[in-house]
Amino acid sequence: MQKLEKFLNQYPEKAFFLLLLLALPVFFINLGLLPLFADEPTRANVALEMILSGNYSVPTIGGEYYYNKPPFYNWILAGLYQLTGSYSEFVTRLPAIIPMFLFAITIFYAVRYFIQDKRVAVLSGLLFLVNGRMLIYDSMLGHIDIFYSWLTFGSFMLIFYFFERKQWFWLLFISYLITAITFLCKGLPSVVFQGFTLLALLAYTRNLKKLFSWQHIISGIFCLSLIGIYFLNYYQYNPNLEGYLGTIWDQSSKRTATEFGIAATALHVISFPFEHTVHLLPASLLLLFCFHSGFIQGIKTHPFLKYIAIIFLANIWVYWLSPQTRPRYLMMLYPLLFIIWSHAYYSYREALPKTNIVFERTILALAILVSLAVPAALFFDLSPYVTFVELKVILIFIMCCLFAWMIYRFKSHKLLGFVGLLLTVRLAFSLFVLPHRAHHKIENYYKQAAIEMGNISKGKSFFFYQYHPGELAIPFHDRLIFYIERTRMAQVKFTENTAKPGYYFTFDRELKYPNARLVKTYHDLKFYEVK
Repeated sequence: MQKLEKFLNQYPEKAFFLLLLLALPVFFINLGLLPLFADEPTRANVALEMILSGNYSVPTIGGEYYYNKPPFYNWILAGLYQLTGSYSEFVTRLPAIIPMFLFAITIFYAVRYFIQDKRVAVLSGLLFLVNGRMLIYDSMLGHIDIFYSWLTFGSFMLIFYFFERKQWFWLLFISYLITAITFLCKGLPSVVFQGFTLLALLAYTRNLKKLFSWQHIISGIFCLSLIGIYFLNYYQYNPNLEGYLGTIWDQSSKRTATEFGIAATALHVISFPFEHTVHLLPASLLLLFCFHSGFIQGIKTHPFLKYIAIIFLANIWVYWLSPQTRPRYLMMLYPLLFIIWSHAYYSYREALPKTNIVFERTILALAILVSLAVPAALFFDLSPYVTFVELKVILIFIMCCLFAWMIYRFKSHKLLGFVGLLLTVRLAFSLFVLPHRAHHKIENYYKQAAIEMGNISKGKSFFFYQYHPGELAIPFHDRLIFYIERTRMAQVKFTENTAKPGYYFTFDRELKYPNARLVKTYHDLKFYEVK
């Protein structure tokens, strides 16, 4: 253990990449096991229909225009589909999972460069992978947010890089280039991040006149031109730009306080910091070290820490005042906290010996409890859907004990042992929990139903009759559409006309037409053939 800790002291960068290497199987095992859910099928549908239609300019679902998001992320997903020849859940999630690792690496190198402390860099990058939100939720989903947040965080770092060198043109040009790309991913939030970040930095450093400089004007025109080129091309296929831009605006504004009233907003404002502290556990335990009397002054005297604190405060209030904010919308801001918390831990742990003792005993107690809990997996009937259960339980138990022992024996790198323990917990989650969910979740039933309908209807027209889902039902409906289209490799269409020959699928009504034959019922879903 002493030799290992000496190695960690001498080569923290190698320790980072060794743990990153351990994280690869942890996050990739059984990644494609669960059916698509939440917003995943919406992204997958748009990408698949681009391939089926041959039109990459106009996002559609069910042949109808999809206005909620511009298509940059869908282009990446469609490219992966064509490159791999697979439309699987695993491939659908790759554009989120690969950027997750790139995000952690970006954090590491940015912090190493700006703070010149490899310990802080290692911990900051690893905390992005093992915070509670990422560990057991976002890392399993093919959502746009990790990719989008990675680009936005990269913009934050490049802005500071060029600011330190007073290279104003590159600061503005590169950040506006990234803004154009992120706008074409998600719309107006990109403008908000760019605007508030620049305003906060320029106001604090008394450089507001740069807003009227030729560098800013050229960069802004360049950004608008890139976005304009996309919409000009889009207009050739669908002239309803007003509906497109109106929907993008609505997607950003509907989660704000104006939509929910004072009471809901007040409750959200009060609960917001506590809710996100829970989401970020166990990383947020490092908040304990932020109570040192020199913490605020330490941030003020360090240019990079001061910068990330300023841009965090400049951007967080938008979400703090928005009742429907979801944690994944803040993924580009969370690393700013991880950096500050990690710096506080390494700066003040020796000055706060009692706090440090409580902290170290807490993570050791957690490690022991987790290790003792692992054999409990043997008492669940996992064998029908998990192969070699006993062997996997033994492996996880040994790994947990090993990392618990590291936490106990290490003097200065206990947190690296704890990160290893958390990655082991995620490995157990991938090996045991994901197969259990896949076996028991009702989503598999509907996936198989959609595949069956797709196989039966191959070569014939397929219609969704009277398709008017409420907003909460859209992910469920989009999932069915994706699996049907993937099976048929042909687009389906929404219709209110029952006179066309082909197959019809209804969500909530009968198909009252003399030539309609009920082929099969799937719970509350009905599948008809019209000859």
